[in-house]
Amino acid sequence: MNRAILISFLLFITVASAVAETFTFTIPDPYLNKSGDKQPVLLNVTGTGNVKAMPDQVVISALIYDQDKKPGKAYDNNQSRMRTLMDKLRAIGIEKKNIATESLTINTVYKNDSNKVDYFYVSRSIKIFQDDMDNITPILDALIDSGIEDIGSIDFVVKEMDKKYAEALESATSDCRETADKLASAMGARIVDLNAMSYDYGGYGMGMNMRGGRVADMDYGGGYNQMIMPREVTTTVNVYATYEVEYVGY
Repeated sequence: MNRAILISFLLFITVASAVAETFTFTIPDPYLNKSGDKQPVLLNVTGTGNVKAMPDQVVISALIYDQDKKPGKAYDNNQSRMRTLMDKLRAIGIEKKNIATESLTINTVYKNDSNKVDYFYVSRSIKIFQDDMDNITPILDALIDSGIEDIGSIDFVVKEMDKKYAEALESATSDCRETADKLASAMGARIVDLNAMSYDYGGYGMGMNMRGGRVADMDYGGGYNQMIMPREVTTTVNVYATYEVEYVGY
């Protein structure tokens, strides 16, 4: 019958910030099973990689909606406001390729408890992409001047996050192996093989949700842009590895 000795260590491994990790070192006893074969000595280690980056793009989401007794009129009004917005955005240097229509819906609204049409509702969801963080206020001005009051969110993103993710993954993997080597050495053992490895992506995120209130009702003024500023974000990857070690005690 095997007896497992569980030894846990609490270390602080620093990649971009201090992270507390728990490591498990399992030593079978007796070292030989009934058939006389060696039982592997396994070391489970977690490595963490954190990579920081400043957002280099802002994404502003907005909803343009109109209603009218006639569906064609509601749609034309919606189109007109979209054209007005496009003109105003191009005037401040926003290229057409950075303005996207996410969805366009036309709904029929009926009167209560009847099949009689009350009005038609047209809604258009759009996103505006901008690399210049100082251009947020002019974009909001353009939206308001075009009669668009429903701004869903202002999100800050890192365009090349895949590269940051790769850096974090490499850092976590290196952290995992370095920690395993140090821990095995401290126990009088050495790494002989990699038994298993997995990882998870902690993700990143930063945004400003403005849904629930109209832009026109907010405290909006000349200094408003100073209130909408990105901050540094961190992408995190955790790597979990199981190493087989050779323990000098046997």
